[in-house]
Amino acid sequence: MTRNYQIKLVKPGIIMLGFIAIATQIILLREFLTLFSGNELVIGILLANWMLLTGFGAYLGKFIGNKGNRAQWILTLLGILAFIPIVTVLVLHYAWYSLFLPGMMAGILHVFYYSLIILFPFCVISGILFTLFAQEESIITNKNRIGDVYAWESLGSLIGGIIINFILIWISTTFQSLYIVMVVVVMITVFLSVKNDQYVKSGLIIIVTFISGYFFINEDLDKKVREMAFPSQKITYISDSPFGVFAITEQGDQLNYYENNILMASSGDIITKEESVHLAMVQHKNPKMVLVLSGLIPGIMEEVSEYEVNRVDYVDINPEIFKIAKHTLNPEQYQTLNLIESDPARFLRRTNNKYDIVLINLPKPSTIQLNRYYTKEFFQLLKENLNKNAVVSLSMPSSANYLSDEAKKLLSIIFKTLNSEFKNVLILPASKDFLIASDNDLTYKIAETIEYLNIPTEYVNSYYFDDYLLESRSKHLHQQIDHSVLVNQDFSPIFYQSQIQLWMSHFNIKYWIPALFILLFSGFFFLKADTIYKGVFAAGFAGTSIEILLLLVFQVAFGYVYAVAGIFIMIFMGGLAYGSYYFPKLLKEIDLLRFKYLQTAISVFAFLLPIVFILIKNIEIPDVIQFIIFAMLVLIISILTGAVFSVASKISQKDYGNIASSAYGLDLLGAAAGALILTIYLIPLFGFIWSALITGLFNLTLVMISKSR
Repeated sequence: MTRNYQIKLVKPGIIMLGFIAIATQIILLREFLTLFSGNELVIGILLANWMLLTGFGAYLGKFIGNKGNRAQWILTLLGILAFIPIVTVLVLHYAWYSLFLPGMMAGILHVFYYSLIILFPFCVISGILFTLFAQEESIITNKNRIGDVYAWESLGSLIGGIIINFILIWISTTFQSLYIVMVVVVMITVFLSVKNDQYVKSGLIIIVTFISGYFFINEDLDKKVREMAFPSQKITYISDSPFGVFAITEQGDQLNYYENNILMASSGDIITKEESVHLAMVQHKNPKMVLVLSGLIPGIMEEVSEYEVNRVDYVDINPEIFKIAKHTLNPEQYQTLNLIESDPARFLRRTNNKYDIVLINLPKPSTIQLNRYYTKEFFQLLKENLNKNAVVSLSMPSSANYLSDEAKKLLSIIFKTLNSEFKNVLILPASKDFLIASDNDLTYKIAETIEYLNIPTEYVNSYYFDDYLLESRSKHLHQQIDHSVLVNQDFSPIFYQSQIQLWMSHFNIKYWIPALFILLFSGFFFLKADTIYKGVFAAGFAGTSIEILLLLVFQVAFGYVYAVAGIFIMIFMGGLAYGSYYFPKLLKEIDLLRFKYLQTAISVFAFLLPIVFILIKNIEIPDVIQFIIFAMLVLIISILTGAVFSVASKISQKDYGNIASSAYGLDLLGAAAGALILTIYLIPLFGFIWSALITGLFNLTLVMISKSR
């Protein structure tokens, strides 16, 4: 094997490793979000386990291969890695629905353990490959090229991110994307194997690829895995879009509408349909302008049309809703209806319309995406677009007259947040607990008013709906409201935080158990590391924590992190590539002092983030500029993180294998610890602002502790 050929082996191989890693990560992240109903907590847990396992693989890598057979190990593991993503996604779904029946609630530890097992093969092998590549390149060139290899891998991730985010997820399904990625990796692996005279190995890879292709062509894998989510239901429509998985199922005569496995609505649900409209509409004497946020499909428009309204604006961010609406709505019947594809918050900032009635038909705010429609800021924005005496309606799951301590807290938060903007708020317990808010007087006499207005209804009338019982139950709930709770806000999502704690309480989880696992596992390697690698650990912790924090704050500002998570990860990897490859070249000297400066810069960046968040919140900035700001913030922190890794690798005095495994492993272990602690503890307990400050303080503390080697 000649020197020139060996160099060519490393660079395309490591770029391909980054390519397949980011493609697999983005696809798996989307699949996990679907399985866990879009809960953003999954992002942190998945990324944490990804980096934890990859770091473990990097550590194992220094024990595998030697000067004589390292290239063979690389080619063998690359060949295996090409097929693992498809198998992983298949196992992800089949094992999940075997362990958890539809409707069963999974706890946070289930998410952690399940993703840890599912990700183990891919991540460990990719971690081993990084160490082998770094050793091979450094030995061949007789230089410390670990930072360069890190940059090449990040470059591959950037390329993969561009292809996945801007091409594949728009034109192909999950398994189509996976198969395309597999073919690309196989082609490069076969090319490298042939160049290295590994003809048997390349032949086996080609055979397995053709077998996989035959299976892929003859089996609609996307349909099969989606059907598992809806047993006893027939899927009549399904779309795997950048905004999530939207499905319509048929069960008897009923149609069910799902978004990321969350039941959004069902046809034929007369009770919910009528209550969602009439409890609010009868509160206004002459409603003319109506705003509806979600709830188009189950027939809400039919009920609204019973009133003499002039205009109904329906706003939803998911384009799939409008595809269905255009085929199901009768244009003649809904001449007053305007379908508006937009995020509701951004629509309200731009419109000049003033509304008499606002019907918020969204699920409870169990995710940050949904929480943003139940905050003080959103209700303030809503009020700016209301006429005098306007009425707003939203709902929570039914309390059935009794509120547990957790349910009481959640209902109290929403009640107090609404009451901070509206003089009067009624809780009307029906099939759900409807909260009706207005600055005008509100009435409990729903059925009586319906009859007076001569509105034809099947359920909300005096035959089935008792106004006096409704008033009695409502006053009982009002007496249980805890007025000491905090108001729900965008950057202090109290409801979301309480919802996470309620979720954990269902499983009697000791809150400290995941933290103990993190501290023991990461702490073992951290304490063994010298000063330089402790700094790499801290940079990984802060870098990934800030990346996830920016993702979640972006979710608050824009509301579609499902569509852009992959883009942010791609930008982060691009920044790592630049920071690790080019940034050290800008330094006149590479020493421990510059290393400390870089660490301190990360802390300063974290301390400045709350100021940026407050400015974004309080200053009207065009959406494009906001997106650019978030992208630049992700890019800056990734460049700093990559630079720390590269400088640490260059000033270390260990052998190449130990440098690669220690620097890469501690970087990923720190990132894993940061992702888990941020998502499980910091954000649920302290919110976004304090999470940024605590992250910066942690990084600065490690800098101060390790002033000398």
